[in-house]
Amino acid sequence: MHFYDLLKKNRHLLNNTEDAILEYLLKESIRIKEMTIREVANKNYTVPNTVVRLCQKLGFKGFSDFRDELYQASREQEDFVEVTSLDNKIIKTKQLINPNVIEMIISKIYNAEKIIFLAVGLSRFPAEELSERLKILGKNSQTFVDPHVMKHNAKLLTNKDLAIAISISGNTDNVLSATTIANVAGAETISITGFSTNSLSKITTYQLYGYISEARVDGVDVTDRLSIHYLINVIFSEYLKKYRT
Repeated sequence: MHFYDLLKKNRHLLNNTEDAILEYLLKESIRIKEMTIREVANKNYTVPNTVVRLCQKLGFKGFSDFRDELYQASREQEDFVEVTSLDNKIIKTKQLINPNVIEMIISKIYNAEKIIFLAVGLSRFPAEELSERLKILGKNSQTFVDPHVMKHNAKLLTNKDLAIAISISGNTDNVLSATTIANVAGAETISITGFSTNSLSKITTYQLYGYISEARVDGVDVTDRLSIHYLINVIFSEYLKKYRT
């Protein structure tokens, strides 16, 4: 889809203010056609020129072009029958996938002597799922419960190894630290995060993004990892298709 292709390609160019405005616009996609640039600017305590620059950084001619593309993208999503919020996450995550990146990732997995997963909290579950599947195929793959052990193992990596970092926010301190260590050790690094401008995606060689809706209970992260599970299933399925058939 043209709209999401441009977002995937250029979102990293936005500053924090522009990214916050983009999040607002994405949430208002249903009524985007009725919105004026001045309304958007006022709602976000900025000026119309800021909104124009945001749209141009993303690869659109201006706000009108951005608005039309987002409206069309939201209309296409409405064509799916009985779409639930969970269905929507999968649909949007699928739209964010770059097949060339998947191809590179499965190649790196195939050639890696050792693979470690850098994940904490609930993100450990999709990491463990993919790790266990890779073990069945004979790959040397590990996950870790203790963040200190995770960082220690990242330090032991070489340029023949691979580190796959998973974080919904992309800003988890322990995962960021371990990924930095893996980079210094010379390993290839892959990040799987929520769709946002985040610190983790900026320091990895390859990036995958899932569409998520963050949720917290009494300050505790309870965000579902459905889109992340979907991505690791895509990785494994494509791996089997290329290397085991």
